[in-house]
This record gives sequence, structure tokens and C-alpha cells, in this order.
Amino acid sequence: MLKNGIRVFIVLCSVVAAVLLPKKSYIKYLPVTLFSSSVLLFEIFYFSVHKLWKVKGSVEAMVCDTCILILGPYLFATYWVFNISKGKFLPYTLINLVADWIYAFPIVSLLRKLHFFKLKISSAKFFTMIFSDAMMNFIFHKFYENCIIPKQSSNYQEINEADLI
Repeated sequence: MLKNGIRVFIVLCSVVAAVLLPKKSYIKYLPVTLFSSSVLLFEIFYFSVHKLWKVKGSVEAMVCDTCILILGPYLFATYWVFNISKGKFLPYTLINLVADWIYAFPIVSLLRKLHFFKLKISSAKFFTMIFSDAMMNFIFHKFYENCIIPKQSSNYQEINEADLI
């Protein structure tokens, strides 16, 4: 019963985060959010295969919790951190240091005590992993912003100029 209450709370917080997020952020940060969620999905798969993470109950419970975490707080936290930091390195890094520390130590510890899941790596290693993910997300975002978007817009301009002739 408590686990379902936690799941509902997570979903409700995610809905509130989605409603309050500025609309322009959805488009601007969609690529990095999809990248980030894909990396997390791969990590969860890896942790599951190597028995480093286990959810009590059936496979369906694990899939449910995975979907709730990826499509809920993780997805919107990525949007919000990029939105608040405006994609600038220092604010992005500081926000992630604080948020990842809070998640890796008190929140994961609480979820372990509530028998929500078992994580067979230390909180320090988990913190290092999620903070590294955050840095990888920042690098991806800057690469996408500086290398992919300018190429797309220049191709778009060439097509429009060719259509005018």
C-alpha cells in the first residue's frame, strides 16, 4: 500500500512539473531529455541483468517502477535543470551536484529502508554514476546545440533559397 502511495505521489509531482514547465523548454531540451532517458533505460537494463538493482515483486513491478521513474521525475528533472540553468555549465553543474546528492543519499536510503528496491552498489558509487550521467547530458546538449542545429538550419536556408530561384 505504501509503495503504491509513493508511486502515485511521484506521478502527481511529475504532472505538476510538466504543467509548470515553460512551453519553449519542451522543444529546446527534447533531444537531450530523450538522450538522457535512453541512457538511464540502458543503465537500468544493465543493473537488472547483472543483478545490481532489484525491485521486490514481479517483473511487472520492476517495469512499472522503471516507467514511472523514467517518464516521471527523471524526464522532467532533466527539463527543469536545463531550463533553470539556461544550459550554462556552472549553474547546471551546481544544480546537479545538489540534486544528485539529495537523490543518491537521503532519497535512495529512504527507498531502501521502505524496501522499494535493492541497490547493490554504494550510495557514493551511485552518486558518481548519476553525476557522470548529468555531465554526459550536458556534453550531448552542447554538441547538439552547436553541431546539429546549425547544420539543420543551414540546410533549411539552402532549400528555401533554391525554391526561390
